[in-house]
Amino acid sequence: MTKKTILAIIIVVFFIVVISLFFLTRKGEEQFQLIPQERIKKEKKIGVVSIEVGTGWSTKENPGDAVKEAIDMALEDNKARTPDFAVIFASSGSDMGAILSKARALFGNRTKIYGGTSDSRAVMTDKGFVKATERGYTYASMEGERGLAIMTITSKDIVFGVGSANFSAYPSIQEASKTAILNAIKSAVKSRNELPKMILAMCTIGAEEEALEGIEKVVGKNTPILGGTAGGPTFAVLGENKVYNKGISLATIYTDLPVGWTFEGGFDVTNPHTGIVTEVKGQAIVEIDNRPALDVYNEWLDGEIGRLYKEVRKPDVIRDLLILHPIYRKYTSPDGQNYFLFSHPWPKDNTMKDRSIMTSTKIKVGDRIYLSQGTWETLVNRIGNLPRNAKLYGGIGVDAAPIFGIGYICGGVMGVIPETERERLPLLINYANNNAPFIAGFTWGEQGYFPGIGNKHGNLLTSFLVIGDKGQR
Repeated sequence: MTKKTILAIIIVVFFIVVISLFFLTRKGEEQFQLIPQERIKKEKKIGVVSIEVGTGWSTKENPGDAVKEAIDMALEDNKARTPDFAVIFASSGSDMGAILSKARALFGNRTKIYGGTSDSRAVMTDKGFVKATERGYTYASMEGERGLAIMTITSKDIVFGVGSANFSAYPSIQEASKTAILNAIKSAVKSRNELPKMILAMCTIGAEEEALEGIEKVVGKNTPILGGTAGGPTFAVLGENKVYNKGISLATIYTDLPVGWTFEGGFDVTNPHTGIVTEVKGQAIVEIDNRPALDVYNEWLDGEIGRLYKEVRKPDVIRDLLILHPIYRKYTSPDGQNYFLFSHPWPKDNTMKDRSIMTSTKIKVGDRIYLSQGTWETLVNRIGNLPRNAKLYGGIGVDAAPIFGIGYICGGVMGVIPETERERLPLLINYANNNAPFIAGFTWGEQGYFPGIGNKHGNLLTSFLVIGDKGQR
């Protein structure tokens, strides 16, 4: 064999190795890439369950046009044009009456509808982050665009029921919520003794603890409830045929399919600061350890609240600081498992003369509260891992693609994440959820279940429900 022949063989072998390594490397990279939205839309999950799930969204100004666009998108690949169940989340400020009326006209009376307002800034599905207005908390009535997200589900393997109530039509929030859950059970054609696998709940702000009490009067403390407070600053929930500005919207889920869920915060709970609440007034904490609550909280944060007030004098800046340093209560189940229920506090008075701190939860005298801390990066990671944690709890393989997911993410948490990073949230969820359809609203309070303890209401929390295929248990 000549030297030229040997040299030629070496060159050929070298190029074969290089090309092989190139394609092997590319293959490895693709396993960790976030799949572009164009591919997500085209892929069709095939399982052993007879089910059709779709999601759609719109930012059209006219609510009727927006609903039609979102529903057409959700039902694009579905044979059934009238789904069994629909989840509707619309950014606060939307014309919820017109949205419900148009959805009912397009779906007909057979479709059971559940939902309410998301934070004014956004809604979200597997197809992307649907941005509306830029500002939260307060805004002019017609400022900004609107965002609408809809999920449709049709399945013989899942039975849904819906119920709702207008709080003003009942002697108490508890009674209204009790009626709503009884109606949801009846809507599913089940008896009161047949407990649902999961309850989804959306209620308006300030009524959350009483609403949970009313529901638990019917289903007990061991039936999981996942939900969120309707997003603001204007609040509404969807009834069967009406919109309530003060009310509750419920959905019951009955199925033998594997169900997984998670209800969690994303904060470090190792901070040593703690105290006993010694005076409250409504949802305001007046004193901690017999001292003005804001003074104690400011000391826990090394004077940062006072410094920001002097230098910036912007309530939103102080709110964002305290979102990343919330207080929490600790609950221990009979088996020794600790659970942490976070609350978002903020100065009751923008002038700082009143030294109370407000919360959106009902903290009682005698409760021990603790200080926690976090960063927007840890919150993003926590949101991205919601589907994995939910699948683990439900015994569904972490690499499996569930049939669908429904999420509730605190609007305050979303607000401290830089705008440039918010668009990554659905991509991260898609990656963890194996591109299964999902819908999520940004809420102004969150409700969820602590096993062995019951259902609780808190702030700055996230929750996620997944329902898996028969073969995934």
